[in-house]
Amino acid sequence: MSTERPWVRGELSWLKSGPLYRVHTEAVAELGRFLDRWSYRRIEIDGYLMTSRREAHNVLKAAFQFPDYYGRNWDAFNDCFGDYVAENDGALIAVVWRDIEAAARTAPATAAEVCWGLISHADQYGPRLDPTAGAFVSMDVFAIGTGEDFDRPHAA
Repeated sequence: MSTERPWVRGELSWLKSGPLYRVHTEAVAELGRFLDRWSYRRIEIDGYLMTSRREAHNVLKAAFQFPDYYGRNWDAFNDCFGDYVAENDGALIAVVWRDIEAAARTAPATAAEVCWGLISHADQYGPRLDPTAGAFVSMDVFAIGTGEDFDRPHAA
C-alpha cells in the first residue's frame, strides 16, 4: 500500500477551487490524464439523475456499489462508506460528479447536502499520520460543469 498522495492543485495549477474541485468541461481530458497518472479509482456520479433526496441516494448507492439494504440517508451512507473504505484501504478515489449544475438546479438543497457529505467523508477517511490507525482512502471530489465558477487552464 502506497502512502503517497498527489497534490491536486500542485499538478493542476489552474485549479483555484477546493475542497470541491470545480473543473470546467473543457479541462476534463486534462483531469482524466491526472487521474490516470496517479491510478485513481473513479466513482462517477450523474447530476442529471439527482432530482430529489431519494434519487441522489440512489445515485450514491449505485456509484459506490452499496448493498441492497442501504437506507438512503446519511447515517446509512456513513455506515456503508466505512465498509467501502475497509474494502478499498489505501486507495486513491476520485469522485467525478458530472453535471453538478443540473443537480443544483433541480434539487439545490440536496446537491449542497451531497457535496457536504462527500467532502466531509473524504476528510474523515483521508490519510492519517499513523498508518496503523485503521483503514483509510484518499478521496478527492471533482465537480464538472460549464459556468464561470469552473476552473480551466487559461488559453496561451
